Amino acid sequence: MKVISLQSGSNGNCFYVETDDVRILIDAGISGRAAQQRLEQQGRDIRDVDALFVTHDHSDHSRSVGVFQRKFGMPVYMTRKTLAAIERYGKIGKLDDVRFFRSGEVCTLGTVQIHSIPTPHDSADGVVFVVDDGKQRAGILTDLGHVFDGLKEVLKTLNGVIIESN
Repeated sequence: MKVISLQSGSNGNCFYVETDDVRILIDAGISGRAAQQRLEQQGRDIRDVDALFVTHDHSDHSRSVGVFQRKFGMPVYMTRKTLAAIERYGKIGKLDDVRFFRSGEVCTLGTVQIHSIPTPHDSADGVVFVVDDGKQRAGILTDLGHVFDGLKEVLKTLNGVIIESN
C-alpha cells in the first residue's frame, strides 16, 4: 500500500491511497489542477483514481468535490449529512455520482475495505478513514477534534497513519 499526502493543513487536504487494485483520494480540499499535477509528479494519473472519499464538510476538505467528480469522473463517497452541509455552501455544483455511507460503516472497493470512523470534530457528520487491503491498514485521521473512545484501539491496528488534531 502506498499513501501520498498531496496537501495537509488549513489551506486544503487531499490524500492518495493506492493498493494492488484500488486507488482512492481522501478529501478534495485542493484544486483539481493541483491534485492532478501533484499526482503526475509521483508518476500517477488522477483519471485512474477509483473513488473520492470525503471526511467532512469543511471547505479545506471539500471545496473541490464537484470538480473532482465532474472533471475526473470519480464517484464520491460521503455521508448524507456531509453532502447536505456542503450544499449549504452552494459552491460544489451538480454531482452525478454520489454514493452514501453511514458514519461507522465499511465501504468495499475491489479487495479493499474503507472503514469510516465517526469523530468528535465540529462538522456535520465527520469521519476518518482506515484503508485495509487485507495485508496492511493505513489510517487517514485528520481533524480529530480530540482523543475519542476507541482511538487508541484503532491506532494499535494500523501499519501507518497520518494524524492531525485541533
